[in-house]
Amino acid sequence: MSVVDTLTRSEYQRLQYTGSTGPTPAIEDSAVLDRWRAEFPEWRGKYWSFLADERGVHRLRPINVAARPPAATAT
Repeated sequence: MSVVDTLTRSEYQRLQYTGSTGPTPAIEDSAVLDRWRAEFPEWRGKYWSFLADERGVHRLRPINVAARPPAATAT
């Protein structure tokens, strides 16, 4: 079993701006998504990113994005 990286919302948005991450509907090959679901049971199934491996090679990987912090309440 492999570990899924979790990005903060701001990290995700920065990488999305450069085209290095996005929502899973952008991946048209359902075999990739099916394999990820089997290999990464903790993956929420919503996002992907190009992340560097131990050799610095960027590879397509499933990711989770941290939940937005709750909005501050006015007092």
